[in-house]
Amino acid sequence: MLDLAILGLLKEKPMHGYELKKRLSYMLGHFWVVSYGSLYPALKRLEKSGAIERAYSVKEKTRHRNVYRITGDGEGKFMRMLTDNLSDARLAEGEKFDVRMAFFQYLAPESRLSLLEIRRESLEAQVATVKTYYSSNRDKEHYRTNMMRHKIDLLKSDIRWLGKLIEHERGMILKRDAASSLDEIEMDTTQSEISVASSV
Repeated sequence: MLDLAILGLLKEKPMHGYELKKRLSYMLGHFWVVSYGSLYPALKRLEKSGAIERAYSVKEKTRHRNVYRITGDGEGKFMRMLTDNLSDARLAEGEKFDVRMAFFQYLAPESRLSLLEIRRESLEAQVATVKTYYSSNRDKEHYRTNMMRHKIDLLKSDIRWLGKLIEHERGMILKRDAASSLDEIEMDTTQSEISVASSV
């Protein structure tokens, strides 16, 4: 997941390691702590594979920082990592889903819709599991049952949020398909008019 996140950020603009860490922490820090101990080995690994390269070096205070940029091979690697196995239910899990959602703009609407629906199904299954446990244990321990009730509320909130995103994606697909159908009708009409004019 870290390689995917690094490539996605470098696809937006070249960055040095310190800036990458800040951006990664801002984007993913709520569920994933990115340390220099994991970041710099990942940068070396990606550079060795040809996915990124050192663009230039900048001097900040008393040290030089290497600025990295994504390569053509890295662009291809990023898209493969982003789109591989999109129907796999495991992609709905926490960080795997969140990292991909951070780069949703690079996915087709159908792919975004599929991931959102898989994620919603996963959360609905979690709600059912927690509810079952809650129902059988709510009279046994006050704080634990309150914690489970809070967990259910959070899951339901995420499900409602996903529902809004799903409706948005469906609307985008309908608008695109309607526009495409209109273009085809106009093209057929134009071709018919040309044929009639040619036969006169």
